[in-house]
Amino acid sequence: MSKSFGRHLRDLRKKHSKYSQQEMADMLNISRSTYTYYETGKSEPGQEKLKKICDILSVDFNTLLGYTEEGMTALVASSDNKSDVTSNLTPTEEQILLAYRSMNSEQKEFIGKQIAKIVKEKD
Repeated sequence: MSKSFGRHLRDLRKKHSKYSQQEMADMLNISRSTYTYYETGKSEPGQEKLKKICDILSVDFNTLLGYTEEGMTALVASSDNKSDVTSNLTPTEEQILLAYRSMNSEQKEFIGKQIAKIVKEKD
């Protein structure tokens, strides 16, 4: 995860709730500064905290991590410099992107779930 995840988390908190950072921290049983670190990308929540954040914000894991089409758009849009995200693609990343773009929505959803599963296993 990264700063873009933090910005995405902040955007989800504001969009899906009226909770302040302090209220989120209280519900997660962490300090406000720890939660603030999540939103600034200085720290990353563990798997259990991610699950609890999903519950609090009433979003699924894919949405929280930006693996839905809406979430992917939010993560890219929140990047400091969008051209950096796409201008430095490796040939393999370009092939993956082209393959993804040729998929139907059901296939894209399946791929998003698989990526989320891999990321979850990594934690």
